[in-house]
Amino acid sequence: MPRLLSLSYAARLVGTSRSKLQKHIQDGVITSFEGKINLTELTQLYPQTITEDTIMLDRVEEIIEQACFKARNHIPMPTDKEGLLIRASALAKELTLAKLELGNYAIFTQKIKSKLNKLSETDNPEIKEILHALNDWIQAELPKTSKSNTLLHQLLTQNKKSRPITTHVQILPSGHECLLEGNITLLEAGLNAGLALNYGCSNGNCGNCKAKLISGQIKKSRPSDYCFSETEKTQNYILMCTTTALTDVIIEADEANKIQDIPLQNIIAKVKKLDSANDTVSILNLKTPRTKRLRFLAGQQVKLSINDALSKVLSIASCPCDDMNIQFHITSQDNNPFSKYILEQLKFGDEVTIEGPQGEFILSDDASNTVILIAMDTGFAPIKSLAEHTMTLAHAENVHIHWLTSEKQEHYMRHQCRAWADAFDSFQYFEAGLQHNLNTDKGKEELNTQLSKIIGAYPNIDSCHIYLAGNKHFIEISKGQFNSLSAPRLMYEQVD
Repeated sequence: MPRLLSLSYAARLVGTSRSKLQKHIQDGVITSFEGKINLTELTQLYPQTITEDTIMLDRVEEIIEQACFKARNHIPMPTDKEGLLIRASALAKELTLAKLELGNYAIFTQKIKSKLNKLSETDNPEIKEILHALNDWIQAELPKTSKSNTLLHQLLTQNKKSRPITTHVQILPSGHECLLEGNITLLEAGLNAGLALNYGCSNGNCGNCKAKLISGQIKKSRPSDYCFSETEKTQNYILMCTTTALTDVIIEADEANKIQDIPLQNIIAKVKKLDSANDTVSILNLKTPRTKRLRFLAGQQVKLSINDALSKVLSIASCPCDDMNIQFHITSQDNNPFSKYILEQLKFGDEVTIEGPQGEFILSDDASNTVILIAMDTGFAPIKSLAEHTMTLAHAENVHIHWLTSEKQEHYMRHQCRAWADAFDSFQYFEAGLQHNLNTDKGKEELNTQLSKIIGAYPNIDSCHIYLAGNKHFIEISKGQFNSLSAPRLMYEQVD
């Protein structure tokens, strides 16, 4: 079966423009199949590029699937027959009530039509004209309603297999919502959706994830040692970390909305992986114990320490939704003893102490419009955390990353960014490389030009939420460009 690529994807893969590929199609050099290009024909036209990038193509597809996975959170179907039966029963009841309500609306509609016909028998021509117009409007609208009901029925039919294992969770007082799939706990469902729910051990012992059940049916899915007071029992308190939902539920639970809501933590994590992204940047992945995971807000920093001798404050590059797997971007160019040790001596399974979180470079709760994330070099680390969190929460209508690099630096995770752009309609990625270092006048001039281009690309930039992260020189120049704007949120993060 031929492998087909979209024009945008193919253009990025071979390093050319969409218009050039379209010209090849018009000239008959490449065949187009429903707007897509055959990979074999592209290989024949760009043999050297494709040969070099075939492995990258497979890797990008894998990254796209991982990006989609973060948003979808696929969970295997539960084996709990009781839970399935209860959920199916709840849906049957919901369907019955919906049918009764629709029947009542149909009767009511018919009564309105009969009443209008009777009233239109009046001798007053003005009233008769108004009533006839109203009756005509009803006749025109009824088919539209019928069509909507048909589409809804088709949608429900398509999802009837997955619907019984999915329940809706609403959290008060915030009003946040998430879906619980399979037999996972309420806490896991909330964290997977990017919600900053309050919790501690996540093992049923500390009681920090207490929540009040307002409505719906739940079931204990894990044992716990925590004991509720008699008052809490009568008020329907539960532990989110040991409870799953059998029907749609409403709970009252604490969430972290600001940095003061998250306690300072001291956690001993272990090295899970250390990969070299390029000649100057490595990706460090730490794994925390399951019973002592790191709570943080996207964009924050922590202090990493090794053997109580070496330490450094670093921005977290991963999403709070995956609080057991914490990522950091380590550069070899900062001449820091900690970074040197990480890159030269650290190995799998070594212990690293995490202390934090700290910092105010976090998302605003009301970021409903376009979010513009601008990174310079390894300032991409906190920007990546913010981007992943916005996509998990569906936090904004549009999320745009602009990644700039200085002389001899690389966009070391560009494939990840391109994968996000392919996976999410609301996400866009742009990159640019400067030819000179920011320590030079030419470098500063180049950066000013690039920032001006970014500002000019958004006619409504005063309504956007803007986040910038990079080294000291980048922050200083950026403030000169952006401080004059009246954006509702403008945040800077210096990344050394």
